[in-house]
Amino acid sequence: MTRPARDPAELAALVEQRVSQGLDLVDSFLAVTGRGAHRSGRVLAQEHRREVARQQRELLRHRSRQASLRSQAVGGAVLAGVTGSIGVIDVLATAAGSDVPAPSLLWFGIAAVSALVSVRGRRRLRQLPTAPEMLTLVGAPPTMRRGAIGSSEVARFAAVRVQVMTMAPALDRLYPGAGSELRRADAEAAAPLTALCERLRVLDDLQRELPGTSAATSAASAAQTVRGRLSAGCATYDDLLAAAARLLAAPDLSRSTDDVLAPAVNALLAYAHGLQRASDL
Repeated sequence: MTRPARDPAELAALVEQRVSQGLDLVDSFLAVTGRGAHRSGRVLAQEHRREVARQQRELLRHRSRQASLRSQAVGGAVLAGVTGSIGVIDVLATAAGSDVPAPSLLWFGIAAVSALVSVRGRRRLRQLPTAPEMLTLVGAPPTMRRGAIGSSEVARFAAVRVQVMTMAPALDRLYPGAGSELRRADAEAAAPLTALCERLRVLDDLQRELPGTSAATSAASAAQTVRGRLSAGCATYDDLLAAAARLLAAPDLSRSTDDVLAPAVNALLAYAHGLQRASDL
């Protein structure tokens, strides 16, 4: 009994489906091993988690410092009031002829020290900077299958965001505040561009699930439009990275390396010369 011959169109669709599944398996393997087009997305996810943890540490550090200074200010004032009152009571008891020893000077000394602690705590609390701003950081964009419309733009978008996150700490070390501005710009611009990546993912799924239909044709046309908008956004990110690179190359206003190390070099040379002269004697 012979099997009925399959329709060529059905056979072509089946082959295309199997090839697509194989490519998806390869992309998944490359994403797990950290190679291929999805590597930038994986690195970006790691940088995102690291940046969120850094922000949380800075906020907790600020809150702990604020609570410590507030405790010094309030606790010192309360202790100064209590010990000062006890000292006054001791003085009055001594004046009334009480036989009980009254170490009033000790109480007044504790009150004075507590008052100084309270004043110092209040002053430092007023000088404490405001709490660090917690940015609403955007995670990595969704991964796209190989060959999908906009997959290269999504990978490029993830790559430029990785560069932004890695350049921000270097800017902070050289110019305090510049890295925060870079992170703030990324947080504001990444949200709409990530939404474009998600649209591309949805449109690609529609094309794969309904091949050959008018819905798939409309999805492909819409994906081309979204792809262009995402490419324009990546170009703006390129301009941001170029500006950050120029800032990193700007002259440092602090002392140069020669100014810092030259005195130490001269001192070591003089010490070595002195040892040599001493050995010749």
